This record gives sequence, structure tokens and C-alpha cells, in this order.
Amino acid sequence: MREIDIPRYIDSQPQFFWWELDEFALAIGLMGVGMLTETLTIMFFVIVVVSAWLKRFKSNNLDGAIVHIAYKAGLTPLNAVYKDGLVPELYA
Repeated sequence: MREIDIPRYIDSQPQFFWWELDEFALAIGLMGVGMLTETLTIMFFVIVVVSAWLKRFKSNNLDGAIVHIAYKAGLTPLNAVYKDGLVPELYA
């Protein structure tokens, strides 16, 4: 019988340095906007402020709150069975 490592935090997002994946993606996106608008120095300060706000928002809410907000806005599907949960369907 093999020994299997059980992760301590199953629902944790992948880490990239000290940021979680969604915080890192936001920072990279804002950095790209800063490069396109040639305001990279200002955008670094915006990245710090927005990532601090996002970290505080995530710590004050339940796990998966951002996924629920994205679903409610219609940006992500509910799951593989129900592609769009915002469209009411009637079954006869």
C-alpha cells in the first residue's frame, strides 16, 4: 500500500510568489494596461492598492466569493451540466 499525501488546504488557489493566482493575473493585466498607455510607473501604485484591496476582500468573505460574483455577472458557467444558470428553462 502506497502512502498518499493529503493536501492541507484543498480549496486553496495556486500561489505565485506571495500572490494567489487571481491576484497575480490582475497584476499582470494592470501591468499590460500600463504598458499600453505608457503609464507603467503610476500603474505599479495602482497594482499595489488594488491587490491589497482584493486580498482584504477575499479575507473578509467566504472562499469562492469571486467565483460566485463572476457567475452572477454571467462571466463563468455554473458547472459542466448547467452552462448558463441565469437562463430559466421550463421542462414540459
